[in-house]
Amino acid sequence: MLEKPEQILEAIRRRELDIEIMQLELKHNLTKKRAESKLTIMYYKACNAISRTKLLMHEINGYDVKAPQPPNLVDPWNDHHQKRI
Repeated sequence: MLEKPEQILEAIRRRELDIEIMQLELKHNLTKKRAESKLTIMYYKACNAISRTKLLMHEINGYDVKAPQPPNLVDPWNDHHQKRI
């Protein structure tokens, strides 16, 4: 099933909100399942990273995610040779 970029961004937003809520619960000792909450936070962060990578692959800049720039193809040998002359 292919997801639309808007769906991916919405999923990232929901997971970030859930992460924030779980971190506050941990900070104020409002949960008894500390290990489970920490694992869920790590899982959500990994999911968000994968989702942002998926967006980058489609060259969609959500959340100020910058698409990678192509490398500057300079032949080091010719560059060195030209400087010598």
